[in-house]
Amino acid sequence: MDEANVGGAGVDDAAVEVRFDGQRYGFWQQAEVRESVDDLVASVRLGLTRPGTGDSLGLGANTVASVLVGGGLVSTVRPDAVRRQVGVDSHTVHVDARSLARELVDCQYSLTLQGLKLGEVVKRICGVFKVPVRVDVDTAVVPSFSMQSEVPANALINAVRAANLLLYPLPDGGLVLTRPTEAAPVASLVYGVHIKRYNMVDEFKLRYSDYVVKSYDYANNSALKGAAKDSGITFFRPMHIVADRHGHTLGGSGRRAELERSRRLARAHRIELEVQGWRYLDASGERQPWAINTQVRVIIPGEGVDGVFLVGERAFRFDDKGGSVTLLQVMHRDAFLGAAKKSVKRGAGVKGARK
Repeated sequence: MDEANVGGAGVDDAAVEVRFDGQRYGFWQQAEVRESVDDLVASVRLGLTRPGTGDSLGLGANTVASVLVGGGLVSTVRPDAVRRQVGVDSHTVHVDARSLARELVDCQYSLTLQGLKLGEVVKRICGVFKVPVRVDVDTAVVPSFSMQSEVPANALINAVRAANLLLYPLPDGGLVLTRPTEAAPVASLVYGVHIKRYNMVDEFKLRYSDYVVKSYDYANNSALKGAAKDSGITFFRPMHIVADRHGHTLGGSGRRAELERSRRLARAHRIELEVQGWRYLDASGERQPWAINTQVRVIIPGEGVDGVFLVGERAFRFDDKGGSVTLLQVMHRDAFLGAAKKSVKRGAGVKGARK
């Protein structure tokens, strides 16, 4: 893919717009919209400065707002906080918001379900909190699912990861339950052509020598144990995990241990990328916003990197100095399948390139 296939600020019509209650605000001086395959919510941060004392833009605790980037919907949110700083000749407003699944993260709830498929369990829990959800895969039956004054997001994430699936936010504020994509790369990113800057990060503290997952099968009255090793850590540095009751029937303690090792390995050796603009050209010639759970080819000759990676995290960022940029976190798809990646010079992951 050549340089014309990755959109810059000019073709992106750089603008972040917030719409709610018949109002539109599109003159933000700072904006960031971030989402990850590991989180159930997208986060939005906005800021503007204008004359006068003003107000909180009409945002309230019950407001539901649409966030658009370059004219396309990227998230549907509720405000977490609105902060106003008033000076002699200026008024600055900062808005923090998250997508509609935030109540799954913030609240504690009790619920017991029996003999339902995992997809139906997700639908039932999301339905309680009026969170839209789309299930794209057939899922296994969960004999028993119970939360007792627990955070729903934790229970859902543990069950979904044990099944080697993903649950992440959509532009309508809801969630999708799906597999890590196997589709062809949507773009090729070459340092010096499309990539403005990158960081290579080795975060050794994320890795452990031994991963041991312990659980209990209450139906058969038996203890369960699974283990995996990271051969790259030659000294004793163990991590023992007590699995919750939602995961042992969806893949076993051994798979959970392998998955924990593989995800940590992928994140410990990561690349942080920054590309200009918010969109790329798809196969049909249409401009599409960068999205999580898509694959890209990354080429950085000086680092020996040339491979296909899955976009695990993406942030659209805008300010009045740097214009519109996209920050990507990429990693090997194998990190989500409970299998270690074979002999690659660098693992990859990307989380907001530093300037």
